Formats: sequence, C-alpha cells, structure tokens
Amino acid sequence: MRKTILLLIAMISFFVVPSLALATDLPRVMIVGEDIDNDTIPRDSRVFKRVLNSISNELVNRGFDVRDETALTHQTHVQGRIRRNDAELIQIAKDAGIDVLVIFSIYPNVKSNANSVRVTARVEGRLLSVWDGARMGNFESEPQQYQLVPRPYSRNDVLEAVGKLSKIIGADVGAVLGDRLEQYHPEGGSSDGGSAGGVSSAGRLMEWTLIFDGFTDTDMLDVEDYITIYTGYDSHRPKSNALNTSSHHEYWYKSSIDSAHLKRNMVRMLKKMNMKGRVYISGNELKIVKQHSVRQRTKKSNDGW
Repeated sequence: MRKTILLLIAMISFFVVPSLALATDLPRVMIVGEDIDNDTIPRDSRVFKRVLNSISNELVNRGFDVRDETALTHQTHVQGRIRRNDAELIQIAKDAGIDVLVIFSIYPNVKSNANSVRVTARVEGRLLSVWDGARMGNFESEPQQYQLVPRPYSRNDVLEAVGKLSKIIGADVGAVLGDRLEQYHPEGGSSDGGSAGGVSSAGRLMEWTLIFDGFTDTDMLDVEDYITIYTGYDSHRPKSNALNTSSHHEYWYKSSIDSAHLKRNMVRMLKKMNMKGRVYISGNELKIVKQHSVRQRTKKSNDGW
C-alpha cells in the first residue's frame, strides 16, 4: 500500500509540478469577412478594411495574438477573392495554423422617409474554434449613430456614409469580441488567480483527438491511467467514428492543457512505460506511434547430427 501511494505521488509530481511556470496557449486569431451575401459590403471595399482594422486594434490592445490573412497566405493562396463562403474561410484558417476565426459581415442599413435619408450599418458574425469546430459565440452590433446622405443617393453615397461610422462600428464589435475571448482565455490562464497548487489549467476546455498506433489493449490500460492525471483533464472516451482495433485506438480527450505541455507529457509517459515511440501533433490531433523491436531469428545448430 505504501509503495502504491509513493508511486502515485511520484507520477503526480512528474506531470504537474513542471507546469507551474507554464501559461495556457494564447490562441492565434484571424479576422475575415464573410461577404457571399450580395447585400453585404465586399471585403475589397475601403469601408470593410476600416472596420477590420478597428476590430484588430481593439483585440491587439487587449493582448490577443491577431494574425493578418494576407501576410500568412500571400505565397500560398490566391489573393483578392471576394464573396467567399464558410468552407473556403475555414480551410484558409487551417492552412495558416489559426486557432480562432472571427467571421463577420457588414450590412448597410438605409432608412428613408419624406424628410431625409439616414444610413447606418449592422455588423454580425461569430467566433469559431477552427480545429474542433466549436462555436464560441455570435455577435451583432448596430450603432445608434447615423449619417445623412443627399437625395437622390447612390450606393457609393451609402458606402461613404458607412465609412464615416466604421471606426465606431469596429471598436464596438472589437470590444464585444474581446469580452467573449477573455471568457475562454482569461489573462494569466485563470479567472480566479490559478488552481490549487498554483498550476495554471484554466484555459479553454478543448477537445483533442488522441491516436495510439501499435498499442495493445493492455498497453491502453496503463495509458489511460496516465492521461487522466494530466493537468487540465476533464474527460475522455473512444472516438465513435474511428476504426478502433486491438492495436489502433482513438479517443476524444477534453482538457484545458496547452499543446506543448500535452506533447511533453506524452513523451514522458513513453519513458515511464519503457516504450519507444514517436509523438506527432497537428492542430488538435496528437498521434503516438509505438516502435516495436525487431525480433531476430537465428538458425539452429546441427552439431548433434
């Protein structure tokens, strides 16, 4: 019994104590426009760019890691495309290694009566976790301010009016987004100053896909003992849409652990289990391939004959 307790203490110390100085992952955020609806302002408009810049500035001021789409994709993707759909935006985000995608649309709103024509705009969109497909919330903003335009007016007059409101619109949307992201990624890794023992494990709960190749069912009993004591662990279960066999196992694994810490723990786990293997990580998928030793067969001696 005493030996079991000491082993448990050693395991917990091995996996938890090294994380004291670690913070949770800061998500890589990219802001993109969804303008497939012809009623929206296209992304090549100067008005759209003003709103995007205002949103970006608000998130940067709050300490988030905001990445520029053009800077990340100018060598690999066709630039200047408009009227893009969701599937294209999500694929671009994955190609660029983005964690959180901010997708927004701008709808001009013209209010006309016998006396005057007033123009405002509505911005709506959503936050999407790129790798696990989780929706992190929707947002909508319409300023109370408006701009007067002359009669008769053209679409260019409407765009100019919206452009004068763009800074206000962008700042308002950025503030809403910042509040939403801070709920998932609180400053310092914890909204209450940290968990017991000072270990930071209050990042956004994320669903990982863990893949174990070459592990027997018996091996997996030991593996599950390890992965359930990792920092930030919430739950795990076999992946229902995967082909799980006696040597190939896939799990959905919910945890707030950061990616680097999870990979380090897996490498340490192999060492503790006296196994050799390779650990690969891509997005929210982590794969461990067990290396088997090659059995050498020798020819039997015929000296007795």
